Amino acid sequence: MQLVLRALVALSALVLLSLGAGFLLMPDVPMAPLGLSAESAVGINFLRGDAGASLLLVGGLVARAALAGDGNKLAIPIIWVLLLLGGRILGMVLDEGGLAAAPLFAADFGLLLVLLLGRWKMRSAV
Repeated sequence: MQLVLRALVALSALVLLSLGAGFLLMPDVPMAPLGLSAESAVGINFLRGDAGASLLLVGGLVARAALAGDGNKLAIPIIWVLLLLGGRILGMVLDEGGLAAAPLFAADFGLLLVLLLGRWKMRSAV
């Protein structure tokens, strides 16, 4: 069970790190599938800096927990996903056509479940 959880958490880290690197290095590539657009260099810079950096940081924290096999190290990523889900819920309720973000909500909820299970069941060997 421990090995499977570590693998799922590590896979989550790889996805987050890949998304972060994508936004950091080539922000225009992940923009279209996500329905994002930037009308100026400031918008692209926001995606590159804020989205890329955020995803890389959280992905690194998740990777650290997976490598250590320590679910206690997942507290900050879990809080991050909860805030992300809160924003998605607000958008789905308040924004016109907000329910179009339901697939993103489902993906983030799946990530939350993996991280919560990892936090609950992964134990450090130290």
